[in-house]
Amino acid sequence: MTIKNFLRTVFVCFFLFSCTEDNDITVPRNLQEYIDTSSNTDLGDVFAYAASASGDTSTTYIYTAPEEGATDIRYYEADSLSVDQLDFSNYRRQNLTATNVYEGELKRFSRSGSEENWCIVTYMLDGELHKSNPIRLKNATNPTSWTDEVTIEYPTTLNPKFTWSDFGVSDNVIYFEAISEVEDDILISGTYTLDKIFQYFDTSNVESSIHVSQSPADLVEDTEYLFTMMAISDDYWVNTVILETFVPRNLEEYVALNSSKTIESALAFAASSSGSKSLSYIYYDFLTGSSAMRYYETDNTLVGKNDFSNYRRKMLTDEAVYGGKLRRYNRTDDAESWCIVTYVIDETLHISNPVKIKNQTRPTEWFTDLTIDASESLMPIFTWTDGSYVENVEYLEIITDADSDLLSGTFTEDKMFQYYDTSNVTSKINLETPAALILNEDYKITVMGLSDDFWVNLMIQETFTVE
Repeated sequence: MTIKNFLRTVFVCFFLFSCTEDNDITVPRNLQEYIDTSSNTDLGDVFAYAASASGDTSTTYIYTAPEEGATDIRYYEADSLSVDQLDFSNYRRQNLTATNVYEGELKRFSRSGSEENWCIVTYMLDGELHKSNPIRLKNATNPTSWTDEVTIEYPTTLNPKFTWSDFGVSDNVIYFEAISEVEDDILISGTYTLDKIFQYFDTSNVESSIHVSQSPADLVEDTEYLFTMMAISDDYWVNTVILETFVPRNLEEYVALNSSKTIESALAFAASSSGSKSLSYIYYDFLTGSSAMRYYETDNTLVGKNDFSNYRRKMLTDEAVYGGKLRRYNRTDDAESWCIVTYVIDETLHISNPVKIKNQTRPTEWFTDLTIDASESLMPIFTWTDGSYVENVEYLEIITDADSDLLSGTFTEDKMFQYYDTSNVTSKINLETPAALILNEDYKITVMGLSDDFWVNLMIQETFTVE
């Protein structure tokens, strides 16, 4: 088989969307009988390959990239792997529905079952039958590995370079790389390389492309894209899928773009969720009039934390907490990194301190134990001790009422705070004078112990009734 023909049989994708109908549900017949009814002898080539779903050996995806105008897309499967894969009488049609991927640029069959077989995809084009090469399903013996491990470098802002490894697999023969827009799931480019490297849009090592008649559009700054790579064996099984999002334009470039604005510092800190080393919360001080809030992150914790070129934007969702005095990004990632939050108020760009996310090496300890001294009416005194990590340099104390509205937010260097007493308070997150507590009402105190790199080692939360 020539490399050109091989390339024409593989493509990539993983999302599914709106469906297309296969209306032919007539009496079943084998593939050879279907071929015999065709008037053409050159059956052409159909783009097709298969991969198991992430973490699921009972679900297999069979993809095809039909040419424009293709109809009657069908899926055929043999009874086992022991048959002659080139004897088309061994293949029976399975009544699966082809669904749209990338707004119909690609199609996907979803197959249920743990057994492994040979399969073939066909479609009609201009009255002629086209079929794929036999695809060997390996969902049980060699399930597809799904990962996000890829190195992304930026020789220029809009020309990212992607490199990856084989992860110990020895039978990959070709790699497919796709760039798509996350928001609209629009395919931007699809290329094949023999190398474990691809740069957008450098064709020097590109063997072939999907939609070769179209010139890929330039990438756009601050737009979220998805990089997809599939490593394919010579029997059209996908050994590895890499999925990773990226956003062109780093923090250094963003600051340069806003060079006319005044730069001021902002407060940010982070904690891991209770009992989780994957979910982390990044808090930041939300000031009135803030807009254009952004979250930036480095690839790891080994880079220089003050070098803004190391920070790439991540499209995370944030939410208001503590009555809107703080906002919080939710980050789901096992990796540790440095992060920075920015926002704009009028003509001022606020940039937070670098925050070291230590969800693996220093997962936040969550407790409910602290001492409350109510001897002075309406002015309780709270004291606490550090947990396992004795490296906190300051503590944030937050008092909220039964409706979760913030009454007081203070920083101290002591492991003690008395409500309404600011004698040991070093700074505040709310400048208003807190309201007086009400006798017999319920309140909640949250204490966060912060290290000098703004990671929360200690989180204490406790409700109390004012006496």
